[in-house]
Amino acid sequence: MKKQNKKHQRCSKPDMQNIWLYVHFPELAIEAVLLDMDKLPIDKPIAISSPQKNAQRIVCCNQLAKTWGIEPSLSLSTALAICPQLMVVVKNTQQEERLLQRLALISYSFSPEVIVDTDGLWLNLSGCEQLFQSYQEWLKRLQAKLLMQVAFIVTGVGESPLAAKLLCGSQFHKHLPNSHEIQCALVATRIDKLPSTLKQQQSFKQLGLKTIGDLLKFPRSALSRRFSSELMTTLQLLQGQKPCTSTRFKPSTEFYDEIQNPQGLYSKESLLFPMKTLLQRFSQYLIARQCHCSQLSWRFEPLLGDHQTMALNLSSSKNNWSSLLTLSRLQLESLELPQSIERVSLSCNQFVDVTESNFDLFGNQVLLDNQASELIDKLYARLGVDALSQLVTSEEYLPELAGNTQPPSKNTKTNYVASKAPQPLWLLNEPTPIQERNQKLYWRRPLTIISGPERLCGNWWQSEQQRDYYLACDSKGARYWIFRETTNKRWFVHGLFS
Repeated sequence: MKKQNKKHQRCSKPDMQNIWLYVHFPELAIEAVLLDMDKLPIDKPIAISSPQKNAQRIVCCNQLAKTWGIEPSLSLSTALAICPQLMVVVKNTQQEERLLQRLALISYSFSPEVIVDTDGLWLNLSGCEQLFQSYQEWLKRLQAKLLMQVAFIVTGVGESPLAAKLLCGSQFHKHLPNSHEIQCALVATRIDKLPSTLKQQQSFKQLGLKTIGDLLKFPRSALSRRFSSELMTTLQLLQGQKPCTSTRFKPSTEFYDEIQNPQGLYSKESLLFPMKTLLQRFSQYLIARQCHCSQLSWRFEPLLGDHQTMALNLSSSKNNWSSLLTLSRLQLESLELPQSIERVSLSCNQFVDVTESNFDLFGNQVLLDNQASELIDKLYARLGVDALSQLVTSEEYLPELAGNTQPPSKNTKTNYVASKAPQPLWLLNEPTPIQERNQKLYWRRPLTIISGPERLCGNWWQSEQQRDYYLACDSKGARYWIFRETTNKRWFVHGLFS
């Protein structure tokens, strides 16, 4: 038992500089067309068909269909004759690509180097065990995340991307093999699995080569004389002597995804399932890109007729799918929709990079800001973007120009410097002239200046905008904010204090 534990410990950290994992999705074509359905027909034989040589042929089938004798390359008519209850779905390349991109996005959170293949992914594992303390834990978490999207996954491990693909087995690795185990498996691999031409395969047979190990026993110089340079390049890629130049995966700078339902969705409540699914995928995208969204757009398309769109504006950036679903649901209540919706799509191109927040150690300002943001977003969803506004200060020095309104979602930070002297909260609609009687100020009652002046000027080249402001009061104690224009010496009341 102790020896077994030591072996597992050794396998959890392989003695290799380069470690590649190939993740293969054998039923990608099936899962791509069935994933968006509310109820998956897991108890039925299913096959994917595609037109080939003027005939519909089976390209992929599930395990239950295989028990009936269904296999790829069978004609559709033959397959239905063998299994009359076979559920046949037409191959959808677009949906397969979208699903593969989602799987790559998940994998990108586990490895900084991901390569997308036709029906699989390559992940560079070198150094990734530091994220989860061990490769065993890394593999466990990766498998759990991928199984949320697809049901069948198998893997291969190698010291190069090509070796990992050739060594792909029939199950998901629980731990990583060491270098010796990988080499033994590689040399024992059938030679017909090596990427090569039909002519090269015939040459292998003539030479009596059955495994990749048989081929590698030959000196490289002898192989280069007999075979093409393409095969030499393949062997270099296989043994890691030449780097893989395939394009590395990077998340798209814009998000788009859709869910189709050919049967149609006839109520707003039924739309919530595809909307939830799309928002969960969107949340994974935001996490992978380490950003939040500030706005997103929904599109609802019927089988016939015009589509309907819905833009969700946010007062602050978010990446939580449940909050976005709540807001979308509120806004959906007031939206007029066609009778039946066949396609629901979600898109976003407005993102905010995640920055470290400055938390208040002795207060609840962050919590209060979040609560205010949630309230604003809910009001937006119910009332619309034009229903809300907030007071802000501009960089104008003249008081009547310094106040403004704008939507709460916009940044309210300005370079406005507040006056040190007291100013009233509310101003009169227009400055009201003050009378002068016997060299005393009079507005309704005699006024007495308490403090001042404070000079405020807007555009310095316009002399009428240079004012001296004072704090004044009347005989009953009411306080006023008054000013005198520096040019014509006229006095005005501009605001009242409470």
